[in-house]
Amino acid sequence: MVGGSIIIEQIFFIPGLGRLAVEALSIRDFPVVQAIVLLVAFSVMFGNLLVDILYAYLDPRIRYS
Repeated sequence: MVGGSIIIEQIFFIPGLGRLAVEALSIRDFPVVQAIVLLVAFSVMFGNLLVDILYAYLDPRIRYS
């Protein structure tokens, strides 16, 4: 996800998290890089949780014990 955003932001000159990550890595600003990685990790975890809940809701044959 971040890799794709870096490429798109570099091609179209759009400021965003990808460009921020590249600039933070180039000047060795590790707290910013750590925050971006943490944000991406939490968004992936939240997305997985949301999909699991929706999957159980949409398919009544699935039951989590």
